[in-house]
Amino acid sequence: MLEIGIDCVEISRFNRDITSKKNILKKIFTENEIQYCEKKVKTSQHYAVRYAGKEAIIKAFSCYKIEISMNQIEILNKKNGSPFVKILDDKLSDFNIKISLSHSREIAIAVVIVSKNSLNLNPLRDR
Repeated sequence: MLEIGIDCVEISRFNRDITSKKNILKKIFTENEIQYCEKKVKTSQHYAVRYAGKEAIIKAFSCYKIEISMNQIEILNKKNGSPFVKILDDKLSDFNIKISLSHSREIAIAVVIVSKNSLNLNPLRDR
């Protein structure tokens, strides 16, 4: 079974007032995510789009009746820039997660597809 999650947030919610409070960030983001976002010129866009991604993942997992906290979700980027998700809870390792992130100046959006690993979302992977 496939489940879909989507979320959008206003980037202004992640202005410097919030992103300067490390204790708040550590409740939401992993250390790897914080390091990634802090290297960017427009940190608020990167925090906001990851937050939207985490919300979308939580929504998709709720369809499976699974609760997951934001700091158990890590959204990083491959060398080519495409995002990927790492779930830091071993009990959820049998799920496959595909994510797409985007943002404008004002809005960040994320779409997620979650499936059990037994359902292959990438037919070319086995070739």
